[in-house]
Order: sequence, then structure tokens, then C-alpha cells
Amino acid sequence: MQLTFNCEVGFEKTTPNQKPSINLLPLSEYDHVIISESGGKDSMACLFYLLDLGVPKEKIELWHQCVDGKGIDHVELMDWPVTESYIESVGKLFGIKTFYQWRSGGIYNELMRKDSLTGDVYYTTEAGEVIHLPTRNGKKNTRMKWPAMSPDLRIRWCSPYVKIDVFRRVLNNHPTYKNKKILVVTGERREESSNRAKYAEAEIHTCSNKSRLVHAWRPVIDWTEQQIWDSYEKRLFLPHPAYLLGWNRTSCFGCIFSTADLWAMMREIAPERFNQLVRLEQELNHTIDTSRLNLNDKANLGSLDRLPKDFRVSKWVQMALTKNFSVTDLVMDKWEVPAGAFRGNVGGPV
Repeated sequence: MQLTFNCEVGFEKTTPNQKPSINLLPLSEYDHVIISESGGKDSMACLFYLLDLGVPKEKIELWHQCVDGKGIDHVELMDWPVTESYIESVGKLFGIKTFYQWRSGGIYNELMRKDSLTGDVYYTTEAGEVIHLPTRNGKKNTRMKWPAMSPDLRIRWCSPYVKIDVFRRVLNNHPTYKNKKILVVTGERREESSNRAKYAEAEIHTCSNKSRLVHAWRPVIDWTEQQIWDSYEKRLFLPHPAYLLGWNRTSCFGCIFSTADLWAMMREIAPERFNQLVRLEQELNHTIDTSRLNLNDKANLGSLDRLPKDFRVSKWVQMALTKNFSVTDLVMDKWEVPAGAFRGNVGGPV
């Protein structure tokens, strides 16, 4: 794919054999540039790239959907404990506004939903307020089973219910974004899967309507993993601690797509969290893995070889499992490729 960029004239694209892609506006014309920020390498590379393009920091916003909920609604279950603190530190380092969105009770409440509506949505504002969007519509439903390991989001319900739909509902209801031009940036890459290979680089976002123009852009969609890590090396930037420990992705700590190795590693460094998921499998009488192997059996098939033997591993475990990440830790003295780099694309959503 070829892409020509000019702040004044916008984008021209030639994308053979891919879904149609729209022409973006010149970046200077957008009022808000929202990065859907997971803390993972691809969404971080999007941030680095926007800064390299000269997008003003005042226009960039980091939006993170807290999959386990937040505040009094927080139920620690699936996500890495450090993720929100890591993203908060990134925002502070670059002077970029950071906002959080979540569903009441997070993924736990959705997993255990029984004859009820899905949870309410909350979001933070620049003034530090927490705004409540109650769920009034929809049908009462019972879930009581894990999301399916499938690209079909109708049955892999975790992504839409605690991330995608939460993001959309906030953008659709937030008064700040009415009558504005908005660019939503995400980090999918075609190299990751045959399904993502079909994505358009730029398209009209589903939140676009008569009161706001919203474009979706995947700026690193044609990047290789090497290019992603090169963007880190350029800044001597410390990746999310999960990569330091050998994880190749930073989706949920307890991602349903985790391989046997990743489950074995989770059991090794966070046995309490692992055993919590084991107990939920037993309570629901439903396994996370579609092969019907329970988590202990799946972990027994895995290896701990990916966990670094470096003397710093205890520091990285502590860093990954706490919620107090420091801004000063983001810049490395010397770049080192993390143990989780170049481990393939398995173990995450397709």
C-alpha cells in the first residue's frame, strides 16, 4: 500500500484487493484525535506516529476502556492490574489528556448476568467528573458463560460489551463532541490475522451522524512487528510490563485466546488470579477453552520457557501486578527487545 500525507491536502490511497477506504481530512481539520489506547504495542505505535506527524498534543486524547470496571464498580478479574496506571503515565509523560470508560462491574458482571439488562456505562471528563449513562433499553438476558473463541463478535461478546459498545456509547452521548470533526485511531494490523487483513485503513466510524463527523483510521495497519518495535527503540520507550515477561500481546491478562504457555505463565506469576478463573469455570460449568480443557489442564500443557530468567524478572512481575506505575520508568537507559516480541500472533483476538 502507498500513502501520501500532507497536513494541508490529506491522504491519497491505493489499496489493492482490500475493502474500500475513504479519504481522510487533513489532520489539522479534526477537532479531536482519539486513540483507543490499550497500552499494547500497536496502539502505542499509533501514538508515536501521530506525534511524529506533528499532530498537536492538545488535540490528541487517549481513551481506555477498563474491562474490569473502575472505582466502586471494579471487579479484578481479566485485565492486567498495571494497565490503567501505565496508560495514565504515558499521558502524563507526553502531556496528553487521558480518559476512561467502563461498564458497571466490568466483564465479571456481564459474565454473571442473569435475567437482567447489561450494566450501565460510566466515563471520566477533563474536569475529573464521573458521568453515568444508565442502561434503560434492550432485553433482559442471561449469559453465565465465557465468550466464544471466535472472530464473530456476536458470540465473542467480551470485546463488544466491555470495549467497543462502551466506547461508542460514550462518544454518542458526550456533549463535548457534538458538532465536531473527530478522528478515531486504532492499532489493528493486517499482519495479525487473515480477518484483519481485510480491514480498510480508513472508513466512516459508526458514531458519525448529522451532529458530528467521525472517521476511523488504522495508521499502522500495514506495519510489520519490526516497525512497531522500531518505534519503541527510537524513543527508548519501555513497553507494557506484559511484554517484558514474555507475553506477545497485551489484551486481557486472562484473555480467552491465551495459549497453553500463557496460561502456565499466568499460573506461575499470579496463582491467585489464575485460581479465581478456575473457580469461575467450575461455578459456571463452562470452560474458557472451546476444546473443553479446563484451565489447569490447559496450563499443564504449557511451558514456562518464555518467562525471562533475568534477575529483573521479579521487578517486572511486581510492576505488572501493581497499580502504581511510575512515569520515570517509561524511558529506558538502553533499548532491549522484550521477551514477548516476535512470538507470533497466536494468543489474541483474530
